Amino acid sequence: MANDTQQSFIATLQVPNHNLNLLGALFGPPVMVTDLLGSGGVFSGKPQLRDDSATMGLQPHATGGVKAALKLYFRHTAKGYEIHIKHPGQYDRHRLGKNHMDILHARSPTLKHPLTFTLLDQDNRIVTGSNLNEAHTLITLKTHNHKFIGIRRTKSSPHQYLGETTEHHKAVFLLSIIARSVAY
Repeated sequence: MANDTQQSFIATLQVPNHNLNLLGALFGPPVMVTDLLGSGGVFSGKPQLRDDSATMGLQPHATGGVKAALKLYFRHTAKGYEIHIKHPGQYDRHRLGKNHMDILHARSPTLKHPLTFTLLDQDNRIVTGSNLNEAHTLITLKTHNHKFIGIRRTKSSPHQYLGETTEHHKAVFLLSIIARSVAY
């Protein structure tokens, strides 16, 4: 049986015809978005600005050109994979977590309750480092909350985000392995 290090790996995730990265890397920081606070269609206060530079998002190649893929460290644990950013810059070694809107973003590497993911192939079988035989594999991501990762939009932003969604709206990613059996 393989240990956690043997099942951990560094890889990129890609979506066809899109750059996938933190919004700050795609559009330049800061990525300011106006949050319109409302409940049930009723405006409930002054709009708030938030910085979405650390959130995961997409940018079509047609508008942003092709950019370098974001390197990620898939750290195997008993609960699934923690995904860490393994890319030079401000968020290197940060974990992917969720914000208040269930959108993925870079979180502190010392987060007490990290978000874990299950990697699934096109037949909904669990994929781990020990059964990833190909350098490139199509996968979907499912969180420990039993929700899939898909492309999301918010009312107050022109950007496309990655966040929790239903199975019907899940995204398919191309997982490209860079290094296997990697310790953190």
